[in-house]
Amino acid sequence: MSSSAHACFENVIGLSRTDCPCVDERPIEAGISASGLFLDELPGLSLRMADSAKDCGDGGLWDMLDKARENAIKDFRADLGRAILQGTDARRRDGISTIGMDKNAARSGHNLGNDYHGMTLQTAKVKGGRFRVLAMATAFKGTVPATIDVGVYTRAEEATELLASYTLPCQSGKVIWTDLAEPLELSMSELGSNNPRFWFLYQPTTGLQAMNCEVSCGCGGFKPSWNERSPQYLSSNQKDGMLWAEWAMAAGTKGNDLSRRSEWGTHNPSQGIMLKVQFECDITSTFCPDTPNYEFDAVQQVMAHAIRFKAGADLITQLLNSTRIDRYTMTAGEVLAQTRDGYMTEYTNRVSGFLGPHFSEFNNINAYGDCRRCKDQHGMARGLIRN
Repeated sequence: MSSSAHACFENVIGLSRTDCPCVDERPIEAGISASGLFLDELPGLSLRMADSAKDCGDGGLWDMLDKARENAIKDFRADLGRAILQGTDARRRDGISTIGMDKNAARSGHNLGNDYHGMTLQTAKVKGGRFRVLAMATAFKGTVPATIDVGVYTRAEEATELLASYTLPCQSGKVIWTDLAEPLELSMSELGSNNPRFWFLYQPTTGLQAMNCEVSCGCGGFKPSWNERSPQYLSSNQKDGMLWAEWAMAAGTKGNDLSRRSEWGTHNPSQGIMLKVQFECDITSTFCPDTPNYEFDAVQQVMAHAIRFKAGADLITQLLNSTRIDRYTMTAGEVLAQTRDGYMTEYTNRVSGFLGPHFSEFNNINAYGDCRRCKDQHGMARGLIRN
């Protein structure tokens, strides 16, 4: 059995610590509870009652209890996430964006005189953030091979092994986009003081030139730039629709010694590479701690109680909808419905009445993650984002 709808909720409540001879033998894992709470110990609920809800094809009692817990966790994540969305604003916009512009691509090309050329990205450190590369583009002229290999590297200077490698098609004088068979997932969390940084590099062949694709075309209001002292992703200033600039900074780069790539210069021309990327933030990180303490942390205790009430309500609903004829469905239907409604009232009070407002407050909004900020009450925004 597993209650890992999200890792931090694994075994948030147990199923039962009671051995009952009148039902199927209790699995050992049913008695594991991170909070000390057990589903069958809700007032008005028992193992025998839950066992009576089984219909043909539903599996055994313990499978049914595990599914109730699993579904309760999923509902809890969705309901609390919705409550937090209503009380907060996103720190950065989620979405898909293109890094690199081909507006001036037809202008004179760039000679490629180094061993490695490509693009480098540095992202904000965002706990709960998700950075995916969806597609890559090549833009070359001159003596252009049919394909070119692009390798993806991390910041770690000693780790010159590839994170990933892609063989991309090329065509002289044209920008050729290639969707990745599977999006490349890259971390936005990094231990220590450094921000996550990545390199997308290729080794040019003889006679190859990069078309004049650029990180910034120099047009419009906002102009993306590379500035490690004051990264653009720390500013909440408008980015003129360049969503990626809220999360990262990018530049073309080139050099010879791969192990010293962090020392290479940065340039506006993207060296013939462009990226289609997706950034998003998992709101669950707002209320999901790395190391849960459901037994002693007061707020996390409320979360555990809420999940237990929701699982209990789901079990009673299943019992009321059961086609089996027994003493519970025949004689206690109204009482069961009242018990379920009571569970749902307790659940709603905890999620909407306490947890949603709690995780929307200034001091609590990013206790565990970096996705949200306090709701703008006056049409104003702070000038800096924390990370």
